Amino acid sequence: MNQTARQAQQSIDIKDPQSLLTAFEQFGALSDQLQQSYQALDERTSALTLELATARSERMQQLAEKEKLADRLENLLKALPAGVLVIDEHGRVQTSNAAADTFFEQGLEGANWYQLLETNVEQVEAEDVLLKNGRVLSLSYQALAGAGNIVLINDVTKTRMLQDVANRQTRLAAMGQMAAGLAHQLRTPLASAVLYSSQLGRQEIDTQQQGRAGEKIRASLRYLEKLINDMLLYAKGGEFGNATFSLAQLLVSFKARMETRLQQTRSNLKIVNHAGLINLKGSQDALVSVLCNLAENAIEACKTECIIELKVYQQDENIILAIHDNGPGLSADQQLKIFQPFYSEREGGTGLGLAVAQSIAQAHQGDLLVRSNNDATDPMCGTTFYLCLPLNQGEQFLPSGKMTTPYNITGQNTGGHE
Repeated sequence: MNQTARQAQQSIDIKDPQSLLTAFEQFGALSDQLQQSYQALDERTSALTLELATARSERMQQLAEKEKLADRLENLLKALPAGVLVIDEHGRVQTSNAAADTFFEQGLEGANWYQLLETNVEQVEAEDVLLKNGRVLSLSYQALAGAGNIVLINDVTKTRMLQDVANRQTRLAAMGQMAAGLAHQLRTPLASAVLYSSQLGRQEIDTQQQGRAGEKIRASLRYLEKLINDMLLYAKGGEFGNATFSLAQLLVSFKARMETRLQQTRSNLKIVNHAGLINLKGSQDALVSVLCNLAENAIEACKTECIIELKVYQQDENIILAIHDNGPGLSADQQLKIFQPFYSEREGGTGLGLAVAQSIAQAHQGDLLVRSNNDATDPMCGTTFYLCLPLNQGEQFLPSGKMTTPYNITGQNTGGHE
């Protein structure tokens, strides 16, 4: 009770008409004040009720819009030709759309994603996976803010088939352009073989002359065999095996293949492996043939005893096999033409060796590059070839033909020659 009420109560106790009148007046004023307060409170309640109704209406409208958007996104997710998965931090599939289920030919929600891949995947190459049902899928992952990942799955089966067809057509076109050159290359050894074989039928030649003619015929036939083998390798392009082998096995096989040739020419081969124990994928025999081809060219280029140094090191995600010789080097024009089919300045050369070697390197998603100073003041400046192989074969090392020196080869120069 406020002071005014207490005063009114005290006044009532007094048997005084004037005081009683005053108390009634005070009571009336207090009643008016309470009435006004109640009216203000009622108006405020009405305003708040209206605001609450408006807010509720807006909230309902927002919920309806969000629900509409959610339905639209759900329909869009179902209609997407790409597969979309949401997996939690444990690899469990929380959400999958129809396309993802179609790719794997089963419902994916609730399945363990990594076990699913292990069960259904035949082969993995970088971001592409080959399923046992024949589909080739491209996978990309995006981490979620909380935990888990979103996996985007694209069916690239037709794309990869078209790429293979396009690559094959490119190689066939190149083979067509090489046909005239090949005919010229075949004509000379065939003519020599025919000429010397005709001498074998002559009765007046002695046994020694017959032996020389037979050796000439064999040499011509060996040349033809090498030329045809090189052409087949070049035409084969990227159709090599995909076996796994160690870098050490590759180097041992290369050294064994070159041992006899090195002894015959009194040449020296030094191999320095800075890359350690690393496994590669592809065709070991084909890569050994590349190294042997480079070593043979080095021996042919050196007029005296050849010193060949092979340094192997890892640069980022690439393995670099740098083979250097002490020969006369190559001019800038030679470096531009050296990988062209049928280009050769060496007597008896087919002009296909380096073209085939580069083709094999590119089939392993790598490249073969050359660097040489051809310094007139140093007749033995030598040449360095770089066989560059990516550890991740889904990534191309370097487009061929754009430059004649490897990029980022710093600090680990080959044999001190740049």
